[in-house]
Amino acid sequence: MERREFVQHGALLAGGAALLGFPAEEREIAPELATLQSRLSDAPAPITEAERQQRRDKAQRLMKELGYSAMLVEPGPNMSYFSGIEWGRSERLFALILPQTGKGIVVAPAFEKERAADQVGGRFEIRTWQEDESPTALVAGVLKDWVLATGKLAIDGSARTFVFNRVALAAPALALGTAEDITNACRGVKTAHEIEIMRFANRITVDAYRAALKTLRVGMMQAELARNVSDAFAKLGFPGGAFVLFGESSAYPHGLPKPRALEENQVVLMDGGTSVHGYQSDITRTCVFGTPAPEAQKVFDIVHEAQRQALAFAAPGKKCGEVDGVARKVVTDAGYGPDYRTFTHRLGHGIGMEGHEWPYLVRGSQIVLEPGMTFSDEPGIYQYGKFGIRLEDIMAITESGAEMLTPTQTSLSPNL
Repeated sequence: MERREFVQHGALLAGGAALLGFPAEEREIAPELATLQSRLSDAPAPITEAERQQRRDKAQRLMKELGYSAMLVEPGPNMSYFSGIEWGRSERLFALILPQTGKGIVVAPAFEKERAADQVGGRFEIRTWQEDESPTALVAGVLKDWVLATGKLAIDGSARTFVFNRVALAAPALALGTAEDITNACRGVKTAHEIEIMRFANRITVDAYRAALKTLRVGMMQAELARNVSDAFAKLGFPGGAFVLFGESSAYPHGLPKPRALEENQVVLMDGGTSVHGYQSDITRTCVFGTPAPEAQKVFDIVHEAQRQALAFAAPGKKCGEVDGVARKVVTDAGYGPDYRTFTHRLGHGIGMEGHEWPYLVRGSQIVLEPGMTFSDEPGIYQYGKFGIRLEDIMAITESGAEMLTPTQTSLSPNL
């Protein structure tokens, strides 16, 4: 599930189907959001074609190192990353094939050639197939023309099974493998420009949350606050949203499928984000509407410390699993362990062009941190029948340690 679909799904689970169905122009925006202004002009510059060429160059170097003759990429984040081409997946194969050396070729349905050409902009040759022809036979033909019929083809790790199977049937002498080692090595380490875009996206998210939390009132439904978050993003000039959980619902990391109304002194959890130039943000804020109960304050302090210690520990050379262990130890030592008893999920996920992507901060992972890797740092404690508290910010691995892309939450006050 894509990140934005997940946010919308979460909002609906929180009881927001009816409210989210009204277009913004047919309803009033909360007055607390009226002063928000578009931040579109403040956004960093988008990724350039020169940067995408550098990405393709790196992928080709990796192909050579790993023994691959070419790589086939389906529409989605990988295609966007390497080419900037935005294309929906369907039963009709559309693909970018990148050889170990030289320019790539785009394979497209013949009736889509002109639309494809508009996005390709002359950068790649386009080869087409008619409705009564086999697109994977065309792929095999491209590889044969490159004298790669008996080579090794890396196929996009997110490709549909039928693509893999039909390529195998069309080119039986071709060895097939996953392109994940190539795409992960490229996308998993961000450039300074990518991190600049992500920093901006996360700051916009915090601004949207800050504004939406000003609308809290007794009796408000979860869906109404979710709508206000979306409206705040829209006022700021970006698509976005969050799923919202009140009270006991917050004890379930992704909520419960029933509406809840806000009560005095209740926990409020929001998790969501936006997209800027194709890069995702992901922020969770948990606060209390009113006066925090002593236990809520205690749990917040533990979660905050777990997040802080994970950030302080993370650095080049450390292993992903070790970072998870640092945060989990804080929770366990405070009496909320062991293992996944209340801290029920991994510490974090990679993030970039997808809200959740490789690598992951999870127990047992031997992946070594490198400068430019970006992760969520999101410890949580969830007590069914009571409440849950999760704090989530995005951290980037630097040359000497790690930094958060936005200021972290320091209290349970809704005044972020």
